Amino acid sequence: MALNLFVDNDVILKLAQYGVLERLPELFSNQDEPVQLIVLDSAKYKLLPKRNRLELCGTEGVALQVEHFLDVATKLSPDAVDLDTLEIFNAAPGIDVGEALLFAAAAGDDNGRVLTGDKRALSSLLLQDSVQLTTWLTNKLITLEALIQGFAALDLPAIQHTVRANAGVDKALTNVFGVSAPASADSVRAGLNSYVEHLRKQLGGLINSGPPFT
Repeated sequence: MALNLFVDNDVILKLAQYGVLERLPELFSNQDEPVQLIVLDSAKYKLLPKRNRLELCGTEGVALQVEHFLDVATKLSPDAVDLDTLEIFNAAPGIDVGEALLFAAAAGDDNGRVLTGDKRALSSLLLQDSVQLTTWLTNKLITLEALIQGFAALDLPAIQHTVRANAGVDKALTNVFGVSAPASADSVRAGLNSYVEHLRKQLGGLINSGPPFT
């Protein structure tokens, strides 16, 4: 059975801006099962608006990465999830309709993982029924920082270069990899681990143990 990766728009955009979006499946190459990429049905309209496809992407190169990723990914619509579960997430302050749909889809899928960069949505999960969340989302949440940890494990110099070369994408990640000069490998690993562990202290077993991701 496939490992289903429910990927939010923020992760798609930032990994494309770093030039590593197409390499995302490599982070899950330790899995025996195939990997299926799943995105919101509305992702193309949000990330590549017709009025200006470069509004968020900034460059045509980034837009093409996003476009290709979305073309090959499976689209997720509300019809595919349990509506009662979806309503619970939709009712939570700080969780927008897109994140609610991704959480609800993963909640009903033993092989589902949510790849998210939305810290506000993750924080809002703390306000939900902890027993219910543990049943639904244990080991299923993977943050942007954890994904970058994965890329650092594959090739730290390469991901350090691209993060520092695109300093405006994510200030926290830029600080980890070094602003005026490259940070040491030990400093990078410690910085990324600090961000992930901070969320793990809040959300406990909901945060996936990877990399390597399971």
